[in-house]
This record gives sequence, C-alpha cells and structure tokens, in this order.
Amino acid sequence: MYRSRNRGKGNNIKGPNSALTQFLKEEGISAETIRQRWIDQQEASAKAEPLKNADSKDDYSADAGKRLEHLVDEDNVHPDLDSGEDSEDNDNALVRTNRKRPITDDSDEEEITQTEGSPSIARPSLEKRGNRADQRANNKKILEARRRRKRKAEDLLDKKESKVPTLQDLCLELITNNIISWQDNSHNNKANPIFAQLRERLGGVSTKNLALLSQALSKNRALNDYTLQLFLKTDLTELTFHDCSNISYDGYKTLAVFSPHITSLSLQMCGQLNNEALLYICEKLPNLHSLYLDGPFLINDATWNAFFTNMKGRLRAFHISNTHRFTDENLESLLSNCHNELVSLGLSRLDSVFNYAMIPQYLDNENFHTLSIQYPYNEEDVSDEVIVNIVGQVGKNLKSLTLNGCLDLTDSMIINGLGAFASGVAGVNSLLEVLRIEELDQVTSDALVYFLSQVSLPNLKELSLKRCLQLDDAAIEELLLNAASSSLQKISLNSLKSLTKSALKNLKCPNLKYLDLGFVRAVDDEIIELLGEQNPNLKVIEVFGDNLITANVEPRPGITLVGRQSDSM
Repeated sequence: MYRSRNRGKGNNIKGPNSALTQFLKEEGISAETIRQRWIDQQEASAKAEPLKNADSKDDYSADAGKRLEHLVDEDNVHPDLDSGEDSEDNDNALVRTNRKRPITDDSDEEEITQTEGSPSIARPSLEKRGNRADQRANNKKILEARRRRKRKAEDLLDKKESKVPTLQDLCLELITNNIISWQDNSHNNKANPIFAQLRERLGGVSTKNLALLSQALSKNRALNDYTLQLFLKTDLTELTFHDCSNISYDGYKTLAVFSPHITSLSLQMCGQLNNEALLYICEKLPNLHSLYLDGPFLINDATWNAFFTNMKGRLRAFHISNTHRFTDENLESLLSNCHNELVSLGLSRLDSVFNYAMIPQYLDNENFHTLSIQYPYNEEDVSDEVIVNIVGQVGKNLKSLTLNGCLDLTDSMIINGLGAFASGVAGVNSLLEVLRIEELDQVTSDALVYFLSQVSLPNLKELSLKRCLQLDDAAIEELLLNAASSSLQKISLNSLKSLTKSALKNLKCPNLKYLDLGFVRAVDDEIIELLGEQNPNLKVIEVFGDNLITANVEPRPGITLVGRQSDSM
C-alpha cells in the first residue's frame, strides 16, 4: 500500500516572524508605506482628469460664494436667508459647502446645526467631547487586552510557567531586545563595532546564560556574523545555534578561530555552511568530537569524504538531517572511518541515502548508545530486517532509540528486534532511557503489550507513541504495569484516537512532567483535572484538537494547558 512520504510534514516556518515578514522588514516595506503610495497615486490620477463643464462650475461656485460669504462669521447672518425660495437655495448651498469642508485630524471639527428660522454654526458640545474621550479610553483598554492575550498565547506556545521572572531572566530579555534593536538600526552599516564592545562587557557571562542568549537570538532570527561575536570565547566547549540561516561561511571560520576548544557543535538550519567552512572547522577545532548539522545542502560528496577521513579516530557523535547531497557513499565513508569511536548516529530526511542495510556491518563499538533513523526517502529502505539487524548488533547498550516516520516497520520489529535484543539482563533493561516510534501505523497494541510484559524498563524517561494509530487502551494499561511508569518524565500519546477515558483515568506517573494528549477524542475537563491530581509533578499538557475541553476546566495550579481552543486570541 502506497503512503506518501510527505504525510504529516508541515511547511510552516516556525518562529515569531515568517520569512516574508523578515524580508519586508529588511527592505523597509510596511503597511503605511503601501498606503501612502496608494494615496499619492489617487491624488495624481485625480489631477490628471479633465474638468468637465468648467465654466458652469466656476459660475456656480462664484454665485454660491457670494451667497455664503457672510456665513463664515457667526455674528454676521444675511437677512435674505430668513425668507422664501432664496432661503431654501442658500440652505442647500450651505449644506454643499459644509460637505466639502475637510475634516481635521483631531476630529473636533465644527458642526452645522439648523435652528428655527435661520442656520447657525454650533461648537461641539461638552457631552460629545466626553463621549469621544470615553471611546478613546475604551480603545486603549481593548488594545491592552489584546497585548495581554498575545503575551499569554506566546507563553503557552513556549510552555512557560506563569510566574514572576527572575532578575537573571529579565536581564537576558533586556540584553536580547537591545541587541535586536541595535541590529535593526544599524542594518545598512557594514562596520558594526558595538557587538565586539558588548562581547567584552559580557565576558563574565556563564556558559548556561550564553546558551539562553543563543536561544533567544535564534528565536528572533537575530543570529548573524555580527551577533556571533558575542560567543567567541576561548574557554567555550559546547555550542548550540538553533537558527544559523543568517551566518555566512566566513562566520563559521571566525567561530573556529576564536573558539578553538569546542568539543560539541550543533548548527541548525546551516544553509550557508559550505565546503571550505566545513573543512576549516575540522582543521581548527582539534578537540571536536560531536557534530550535529541540519540543512548543510551546500556540501558535496568529495568534501564529506574528506571530512570523515580527517575526523578518523576522534568523531564520536554525528547527526545530520535535511540535505539531498549526503549519499550512500558518504554514509559508508563515515562508518568505515569512524566506526571504532562512533557512539551516536542520527540520520533524518536524507533524500539520497537508500542503503541503510550497511549500518549494522560497521557498528561494532560496545559503547554505542544512541541511534536515530527518521523519515527515510523510501519507506521500504528501513524495513523490519534492517532494524532487527541493527538492534541485534547494539541493542543491549542502547540508551536512546528513535525510529520516527519509518512507515514500513511492523510488529516484527518490536517482537523480534526490541523484545529479543533489547531485553537487558533477566528481562530488565536498565539502560534504555528514550524510545520514540512515532507514525508507525502498522505497529499494533499486541506487539507493544508483549514487549512491555517481557521487558522491564525502570529508567525509561521519554516515550513517544505519536500517531501510532492502531494502539488502544491495552498498550497504555500494560505501560502503567511496567516499571517505566515510575521513571517516565515525558509521554506523547498524540492522535491515539482509540484511547478511552478508562485508560486515561489510570495514568499515574509520579515523575511525569510533560504529557501530549493532542487529538485524543476522549480527553475532556474531567480527565484534565484528574490527571493533575494523580501526577504531582506534571507541568505541561498539550491538548490541541481536544474539543471537549472547555474554558471551565480547572487544572491543578502549576499545570499549563497548551492548545486549548478557548485560549485562542
């Protein structure tokens, strides 16, 4: 049966601004600019139109001007306006003149009123001015309420707890906002020494706070060659950039020169990392042993092979995703050169890798502990046989196993792979901490019940069964009988539509902190309140698509509901 490999993938750009918004901002294009341009065009076209019946209009305007010339002054009213047809004509002229009068910006224009006998010009009443003031106050309250709802929605999506921020958090937020503001103001200024000065002043910032600053800058897409200077520290050993899309290849080379002691480097969305920069990093970072790359699509086959040859004997962890230029030849080069030291391997969304069957031939390191294979180009390339062979080679030492999007996997992988080779000692696997098998729609509850009944997982901290559509209450009930129920901190049951309230009511995990129940039809107010009472450490529950949850639900204090429909702005 054919299943599209793009199923479940989203094309939305995550983050506070879309790519279009960022482009318009950099080019100085705003809604006000477009509006002003339209007004100018309208005025130009109006001036270009020929005037019809100019003579008659001029005569009429002159005649009307003579009749209304004394109405400008409030104390000088023409006596003819009180009688007969002339009065009616003058009234009409007065109305036309008032209709054409421009309205000023302060909206306190004079108002023409009709009294008995004669028209007069009246000032706006105090009552009307008071109404305008009240309307402005109401508009201000509405805008402030919208800002509060927006901040609340942002905190929900960021899974932030509603608590008073620490002084450290406030300082980091202030620094981030100022950096972004300086960058916007000096966008066209090539010489930008302010970040070098700021780096000197921030020299004493801890590594943890630098990681938080990096995360904040990446979230706002403010990480570039200038802000990169903030992280050039000789004592830095680990560095993670979540959005490198604005860092040029020269920026990567600068990082390698001024931070030579980096051992672990994670570069996400590194589309500008090229052949020269990758080999430069390999040369200038002699202690580098862990590399995580997302989107390095500029690097070709020859450069990958040269990189793995140079990293032979020291590369321990290598994870790569989202590139079509990493091929079977490069995978073989990685495994043949670095298999003796390799303990962590991640392959995700690689459109030119097909021969996953070669992997178990090289994984002979007894300390290998992390394997991640996600969303292969052809689902049949990652079959039950391939995974069973890999788990048979390294299953006894695995700490983390991720097989998201490997749609060809069935119950055989669970029973003959995990059940046979990841059973630990005497049926107790005390090493496995992370198990993610998302979107395996051919795996049934029978296989998972068998595995959990045969193997005890006392140290399992994260379990993701997202979109395993054939799982039902039996799988969850067996999980709660396993020793894993006491150690689990994160569980994802997203889109398990067959779950009922009976299984959810029994969900009791003393260390559980995060629970994803999105698109589980049985979840309602009662379930949310009960889960909060039964799981004392639970902090975040995702409930996207659970339309039975209302605004009246009262979860335990300290729990954040993310995705509730009533919380929409």
